Amino acid sequence: MSTRPSNREIWGKVADALMALRAGRLQYGPLKHLSGDLDDLGIDTPDLSGLLIELLEEIQNAGPIECYAGTRPPQRSYEPEILRLELWAYSWHSPRLHKRMYLKFALKNQCYVYVDCHEDSPLE
Repeated sequence: MSTRPSNREIWGKVADALMALRAGRLQYGPLKHLSGDLDDLGIDTPDLSGLLIELLEEIQNAGPIECYAGTRPPQRSYEPEILRLELWAYSWHSPRLHKRMYLKFALKNQCYVYVDCHEDSPLE
């Protein structure tokens, strides 16, 4: 059984993601989810960075350890655009969007890489 990610690493990835977005370093991984996610949330692409910052701040406030929804160890992407990057997933109740949300990202060269952001769907 893997001990990764540590609690410190779970907190650190959220902090690193915020730092990247605040510095304007946003990249897009696989685009297949992007338009559907944004349509479902009623968000225009230019607003995405600001929204992601707000959502990551919500995760920080709720406690990244409690919100962590990824695997141990973190999954690695099989998508060609972000092949083998670790995926960081969090689920929490968003005060901003008034629903339970799911956010997944990767970090590459100090950039936030968008993977998923949508309403959380409970496992059947």
